[in-house]
Amino acid sequence: MNYPEGPTYEAQVDSSQYDAVLIGENDLGSVYIHGPFGDESSDVKIAYVIGMHPLESKSHRALFDELTSRDDLKYCYFLYNIQVNNPDSETEGRLEGQLLAEEFIKDDIIDKKYDLFLDIHSNRGSRGPGEYKITNFVFAPGFDDDSTIYMNFIIDSIEELVYYAPEFRSSPPFITEPTANAGIPTIVYECYTYEPMDVTRNLASKLVNCIDNYDFF
Repeated sequence: MNYPEGPTYEAQVDSSQYDAVLIGENDLGSVYIHGPFGDESSDVKIAYVIGMHPLESKSHRALFDELTSRDDLKYCYFLYNIQVNNPDSETEGRLEGQLLAEEFIKDDIIDKKYDLFLDIHSNRGSRGPGEYKITNFVFAPGFDDDSTIYMNFIIDSIEELVYYAPEFRSSPPFITEPTANAGIPTIVYECYTYEPMDVTRNLASKLVNCIDNYDFF
């Protein structure tokens, strides 16, 4: 599939077309959970969230396609997908997605006590919103020791990624800071909105591999 260069919601995942469970909806949109993927009997449970910022859909599609196409994963994975009704809103659907995450995903992540939670995004670098001096990176929004261990493992495993905590961070207060504060190791992953889709997909593949290769025991 050829998607537009730059921000687009054309790559968004329509959960109604897959085997997914609706966990919440309101006037802003809906939230689904997909999975389990990998080894359902594994004691290690990992969650990803996609869709929070609709125009970052290429990063979401890449992660979704990589995770759902794998039949060799050794841990158990769940994927939360946020579907914003109006991606053309004043905030480009960003605030709506954050509010949906806060209402329907935050407590579910905390209650299920996942071993790791990853929030998938992309950014426009210096083109805004925010001026991201680095485009491909990870950070631990809670700046806690447990999350930092996973963050450092990802950085050591994927040469294209570095540590960077941008000054402009709109979504963490809604979901990833609360999950980290509740003791759930939490990572925000960012790739570049304007990079070729095959680069985005390759990085998503590396991320999935990296997490599945971590020794949780």
